Amino acid sequence: MDAYTLKEKKNTKELHIFKGIMTSEGCTSNSTSICGKMQKTQSQGNIFTCNDEVEARIKSAKKGRKVCGTCVSHLYSNY
Repeated sequence: MDAYTLKEKKNTKELHIFKGIMTSEGCTSNSTSICGKMQKTQSQGNIFTCNDEVEARIKSAKKGRKVCGTCVSHLYSNY
């Protein structure tokens, strides 16, 4: 199952979503955000971790415009 983590970028305070997978020990996250504009090493902390797609959408919406729009758009279907 896919897992999503929201990280805060150092200096800019931008919030970006990282996709990973759920494991028996928690979850992983890719080294680059969904949009490709942030590396995991640029993070100053997690806002949430190990959320499924629905939880990630809800929690990101509550954070508002601080969350990268490109990252958020990948949590929604494109027809």
